[in-house]
Amino acid sequence: MSSSENDSPADVRADDGTSTFALPIITQDTRDVLKSLDDSTYHLASSALLDNVQWAPSGRRYVLVAKEKTQNKFSPAQLECVAEINAEKFWLYACGGWNGERGPSNNWANATPFEKARARGYLRRPQHPDLHHLWPSYMANIDAITTLATSTAKDTRVDHSVVENKEIKIRHSIFLDKKHNAKNDLEEEFSTKSMPCKSKAARDALAEIVRQNVYDFNPLPATDTERDPIPPTKYESALSGATVLATFTLSCERFQKGWQFYADVHSLTVLCEPPCFVEQTSRATLTMSSKFGVPEVARKRAKRDE
Repeated sequence: MSSSENDSPADVRADDGTSTFALPIITQDTRDVLKSLDDSTYHLASSALLDNVQWAPSGRRYVLVAKEKTQNKFSPAQLECVAEINAEKFWLYACGGWNGERGPSNNWANATPFEKARARGYLRRPQHPDLHHLWPSYMANIDAITTLATSTAKDTRVDHSVVENKEIKIRHSIFLDKKHNAKNDLEEEFSTKSMPCKSKAARDALAEIVRQNVYDFNPLPATDTERDPIPPTKYESALSGATVLATFTLSCERFQKGWQFYADVHSLTVLCEPPCFVEQTSRATLTMSSKFGVPEVARKRAKRDE
């Protein structure tokens, strides 16, 4: 990634002006991306966005599509925004954190088989002052796009929005049917057999999926600052808290209790790496004697007393 004289960390300032923690570094490459978005038709902050999109039926659903047809067909509009992936609500794991068809307490109202599960996350306003000014326009355009759909029916109630507490809810299908999935030409670590799972329930379900050979693992389309694919084992450390260029498609359905809207990830490109990520070391992996390690300050005192 290229750099410039402006590539320096900034600080978040509290109300009294004191520094609280360091922000991600804004590189020239990131500034170039922001400049390119100014001329992008599908940038979520664009004042002309609604002139270039429309809702089109697709089975029982409606999909937000580009008004301009490609080969006489509509294509889903790939909306673009610069956002921070909320680390406090991070579930964009390879397995989506799935831990059983009815959850860890067996109390989910609806059973969700592993092959139908989705990884989920939240996009929020970047904290860096050079990046967060676009967020009000993002919220306004999503609201206008939602209204564009609901206004076609008498019942305009929204039961499920893509916005929650001014954050954009995104999702990603963990598996795809082999019949409809592209050939996986990535390395072995992106394969179904190598897919990392966070629970025994997920590992057992994955073994059955591999045995049946009907579904393929659908890696998250995420790339790092060098534009290289992020391995599934690194999703959390590379994405949780990162500032990204996110592209996603919108769809909706109308139910008796109201409209439901969804944002499906098309790509996540890391612009600024997470400010800090601390790996959790399990004490079970330590040797028994190493658990009794003496802190450095105590060792110095011990030497002084000799």
